[in-house]
Amino acid sequence: LISTVPRWFVKRRGMMTGIVTSGSGIGTILLSLVASQLIAGYGWSRSYIMVGAGVLVLLMLAAQFLRRDPRQVGQLPYGGSGVEEESQDLSAVGLCFREAIKTRPFWMVCALFFCFGFILYTIMVHIVPHAIELGIPPITAASIIAVIGGVNAAGRVGMGSAGDRIGNKRCLIISFILMTAALLWVITAREMWMFYLFAVIFGIGYGGLAALMSPVPAELFGLRSIGTIVGVVMCSFTIGGAIGPVLAGRIFDVTGSYNVAFLTCTAVGITGIILSVLLRPPGGQGGSNDTGRSAGLG
Repeated sequence: LISTVPRWFVKRRGMMTGIVTSGSGIGTILLSLVASQLIAGYGWSRSYIMVGAGVLVLLMLAAQFLRRDPRQVGQLPYGGSGVEEESQDLSAVGLCFREAIKTRPFWMVCALFFCFGFILYTIMVHIVPHAIELGIPPITAASIIAVIGGVNAAGRVGMGSAGDRIGNKRCLIISFILMTAALLWVITAREMWMFYLFAVIFGIGYGGLAALMSPVPAELFGLRSIGTIVGVVMCSFTIGGAIGPVLAGRIFDVTGSYNVAFLTCTAVGITGIILSVLLRPPGGQGGSNDTGRSAGLG
């Protein structure tokens, strides 16, 4: 796809990424509501099978409409015949993967999104059990996830667009601050309106970080090896997502409360804020400093 992307998209990658990835937020709204009803009617095991079968069918149908190149449907890339040459030059700019992994910013970005995954999946797995433990009915508690999903979709578009205007670094900091503030708030939450407020604040931060997951590496390291670099960043995100919920569950088993688990997530969020503040483009690498400054990372 990079070979057909015009310079306009490169300058607006945050907004476009936010729009594309907002689908996961919409899916979170719908699936959380559908899943709660299915579980109530059929039990969790049958519900898993129903949801999995539905997702499989939808994915296979949607995949039939994907095209790698506009020429496959008889169209030219956006901008006319001159775009191809320009885009090819853009895709050659930046660091290769071997060069990127030798820089400190690469590992800082991996650590940033490790923190994001740790917090996100801890909340998505444990917030409903936490609310139920406080006496909130299960179906009502499940609506917290739906609110997070809905706000998250808006947050992806909003924060992605903001990243194009004020810089990705500022948006990283703002998003981590919002998630960390929401975690401090949820520790005191006892009523449903407090959980809804938590969901709104957390969802905006969640959406912002999700929208920045590919633009930040692209601005720091260029498009030369963007697929591999984003893949490694996503891997660090999923490692955090694997560790966070297990650790939080263990903490709950030992202490009988989620407060320590949420405080741990708060500490991870503060770490994310610090890393975001310290993030700089790799120095002395061809072309990467210019792209970093254009995104507000310099």
